[in-house]
Amino acid sequence: MNTDWHDLIQHYIAGTLTDADARRLQDALKKDPAVAELYLSYMNLDVSLESHASSSASVAQMLSNLPLNEEPRPTRPVFWRPLMAAAAGLALGLFSASLLFAYAAPQAVVTASRLLSLVDGGFERQADRIASGFPLDFGVWSGDEAAVVAGKAKAGGRALCFERAQGDPAVPHSRADSCDVFQLVDLRALRGKADGPGDAVLELSADFRDARPEAGAPVRFGCHLYLFSGKPEALHSSWPAPLREALGYGVADCITEGKSGTADWQHLTARCVLPANADFAVVQLACGRPRGKATQAPELGHQFADNVNLTLKTQPKLPVRLLQK
Repeated sequence: MNTDWHDLIQHYIAGTLTDADARRLQDALKKDPAVAELYLSYMNLDVSLESHASSSASVAQMLSNLPLNEEPRPTRPVFWRPLMAAAAGLALGLFSASLLFAYAAPQAVVTASRLLSLVDGGFERQADRIASGFPLDFGVWSGDEAAVVAGKAKAGGRALCFERAQGDPAVPHSRADSCDVFQLVDLRALRGKADGPGDAVLELSADFRDARPEAGAPVRFGCHLYLFSGKPEALHSSWPAPLREALGYGVADCITEGKSGTADWQHLTARCVLPANADFAVVQLACGRPRGKATQAPELGHQFADNVNLTLKTQPKLPVRLLQK
């Protein structure tokens, strides 16, 4: 593929594309599946980076550092807990060439529907102890050592409390970097949403609080969303290896040190484009050692999560609106 398409796509995301180049890109998206797939790769990356950037300009700056003289090469996931599966976003595939229109006009009307297939996001009906291990079925919270406690919630009466970091059973000698809690969410009822009259994005949001009375070792909160096709039964015994097969992902995180943020809740939102063939999602809430840190895992027990929601947002296909800068 001509590397000129990388340059055009990045200029479009930055809002600096000329009228002539915009028409050229639109024609290529309609006629060339390879260009459309490359465009979706950049857009899926742009959505996942939104939680790490305060403006579209900063996102464009990050994207502009990508090499323009070769094809983007998906990387294999690194066994950090949880795996980032960077190749997942690039494996999204061609389900719509119209994301150009949806993201070109952010002021367009967006419809949002909260998905009831994510069960008990407020932990009000959850047992006092979270079940151990990766979940076996839809709609069940389970994972590492964690509890549901009263009097610590942002809304309602109960919240999730992260108690102890553990390693991955399927990865021998893996480090106990974080306490992770999961839920499998059935997405089959959404079939057709991704290839219908609008473009679809899933948003996973949650509130986190570090209530340590004194400042301590940095703690990382994470809100992760992974999309898959097929059946989820095989994930229980092999997680996190199946992340290699993810259709897409969204990640949001933040770092706290306690004390100064004792009374504050941090709101995180992870976003992922919804592929047409997605059958289910893995929702992951994480609390533990910041990524890339060699320090000892922080002591847990004063860290909480609440108000977990999964929302489907759709936006109609619209003509391109060029941004003048």
